[in-house]
Amino acid sequence: MIKGTETEELLLPLKIVASYHTENADVLLNEKPSCVSLFGKTSEQPVLLCGNGAYILLDFGREIGGGIRIITSDAPDGAKLHIRFGESLSETRAALGEKNAGNDHSPRDMVVPVSALSDLTFGQTAFRFVWVEAVGDGDLTIQSVMAVRRFTQYPYEGFIETDDEEINRILSTAAYTIHMNCQNGYIWDGVKRDRLVWSGDLHQEIVTAAYLFGDIANIPNSLAFLRDDTKDGEWVNRIPTYSAWWVVNFCSYYNLSGNREFFDGNIAFARDIFRQMNDCVAENGEMHFPNAGMEFFLDWPTYETPDAVTGTAALIVFAAKCFLRYEDNDDAEALCEKLNPYLNVETKSKQVRAFQVLAGGDSDGAAAQLEKDGAHGFSTFMSYYILSADAMSGGRDMLPLIKSYFGGMLSRGATTFWEDFDLDWLDGSGRIDEMPDDGQKNLHGDYGNYCYRGFRHSLCHGWSAGVYAFFVEYVLGIRLENGVLASVEPHLSGLTHIKAEIPRAEGMLCIEIQDGNIICQSIQDRSYRNEI
Repeated sequence: MIKGTETEELLLPLKIVASYHTENADVLLNEKPSCVSLFGKTSEQPVLLCGNGAYILLDFGREIGGGIRIITSDAPDGAKLHIRFGESLSETRAALGEKNAGNDHSPRDMVVPVSALSDLTFGQTAFRFVWVEAVGDGDLTIQSVMAVRRFTQYPYEGFIETDDEEINRILSTAAYTIHMNCQNGYIWDGVKRDRLVWSGDLHQEIVTAAYLFGDIANIPNSLAFLRDDTKDGEWVNRIPTYSAWWVVNFCSYYNLSGNREFFDGNIAFARDIFRQMNDCVAENGEMHFPNAGMEFFLDWPTYETPDAVTGTAALIVFAAKCFLRYEDNDDAEALCEKLNPYLNVETKSKQVRAFQVLAGGDSDGAAAQLEKDGAHGFSTFMSYYILSADAMSGGRDMLPLIKSYFGGMLSRGATTFWEDFDLDWLDGSGRIDEMPDDGQKNLHGDYGNYCYRGFRHSLCHGWSAGVYAFFVEYVLGIRLENGVLASVEPHLSGLTHIKAEIPRAEGMLCIEIQDGNIICQSIQDRSYRNEI
């Protein structure tokens, strides 16, 4: 099992977006020693913030997880700085409370004390932009402002390279997104907000991380944490479907890693989940889950709708069938039988239809429904499942859907993929690295819904990286069995050339495909890869 190395890296800003009542702001862009200077040979003229309200607004060029290091030269007694981090430029300029801007999970808007000749680090959040403003009377001089990027490095990583540059950008952005969320030995859902392990959000994070990094400790650590954090008689994360998701995650991890020790040590918890769940489902398929924070939940857009009940049933059947691949289990069998009628209930939502297909329901006409209106009706959470069900149903438009949806975020300045995104948000809105023009919608502040309205919306969420896993499983057509390569059946979907490396239990799978034909396939000792 692979354990990452926690690292810190200092990054200079790439651009001064704006400044007010300042002098020499451009020196912040220059490389210099990261040490307090008494204005000797190594120093430059420092930045001068001329009194209360003077500010600089910095752009570091891409989403970063970490904080900011500020080295001061001179400061009056009692000097303070107002620091505000933002994933978008407009978030950085929004006061607390404006368009739902807040300090949830990781404070990103703070007033901090500073002193002369100080070297201090502030914040632990996700950001691209930083606002630094003088608070109080008197001039304040700053030698440098650097981002402190905190990152977990792994000994190797997989990659996918195609002959389509837009697809390459989408895949590399998905890889960076999940890497950002593999932190502190776990897989977080978000770096700015949702620095938690959510069982329901974890599945595509697990499969994507495994295809990039192999059997990293973050995966079993996250599963074990959820197991140990669940009280007897309660549900994982207090949500019944998240208990079902735990089983899906558990089975997927074993299939990807072949980690038999972990499988054997946790199978009793999976059995208990099905025993508990089967007791909550009547013979006629009616479900009632006591002690549930959210009784029927597939995703936010279907929550508290009739589709939520259908989606819950389909997910439970999907989880039961995942488990039945590895063990005969009476409770899982009973759940499949009792809930099977839900797999053919009519639904208008793409995500519920996808889970009906994934759980073994009738796929006739599913591709047409899933591809209707293109990527409208997608979400970053559900895109992996919609694309997978579309492929299983004979769909052929997956790459155009991927380009439309994920390319839409990239076209507006995304450097990581978001907690949610709707194609309709593009109409009349601008980029996240620009302030909206008069009459223009704010792509970050004016959209989002449910628990992620406005600036509370995270622009780096691990569940949005599943497009990478879909590409491995469908376009490359790689199928694994308990950590070992079982087959490769590519579907290039209009691409002509792909080269990829996928870390596996038996070594690094190296593959090259040209015009639908596998021209090179081998398993290499994975030690040949340098550290990233």
